[in-house]
Amino acid sequence: MFDDPKQLYVSTRTFPVSPTGTTVFEVEMGAETYRSNAEDIKDGFAGFITLELATGMVFDFVSTGRKIGAIYERLLIPGITDEKTAFTYLIESPFAGINTAPGKVHHYSVRLNPEERRTEWYLDGRPFFKAEHVPVATREITVGFGLFTLKPVDPVRGSTSIHGQGGTGVWRNFKCVPGG
Repeated sequence: MFDDPKQLYVSTRTFPVSPTGTTVFEVEMGAETYRSNAEDIKDGFAGFITLELATGMVFDFVSTGRKIGAIYERLLIPGITDEKTAFTYLIESPFAGINTAPGKVHHYSVRLNPEERRTEWYLDGRPFFKAEHVPVATREITVGFGLFTLKPVDPVRGSTSIHGQGGTGVWRNFKCVPGG
């Protein structure tokens, strides 16, 4: 079902999200992709993953080193979601001429406010994207760091995501700042 994680490390515990106020997850991340289309985020990227497995909600930051994006998603998980309630949005940088380069480290933060059903993504302290009316209130987050593609699985040919590309990701100074 999932063809996108190529290398993924996730926390062995979950981090609570305050039912009131805003809980912030932040990290410094750099990325570089090789033998891929760095202008096509789906072709390969490093990701800072914040997800709630119980509800299938995903709030990620991704980068090829040349482009930066956010992923707002609700995974298709049998018994939790279906084709009508699952969705994936890839939001590419809203900043014209964003100052990034392969390997350049940026500060990423994801701010969850379950009481207001709002999530905000910030890049280097600047608003990047905001999702309002999040379908479920998040209670606990699993954090991950990894290398991915987002190419679809072809029903006949199978995987379309691997064609010799590679990537490097650097993550440091992870923090969870409880809300309330």
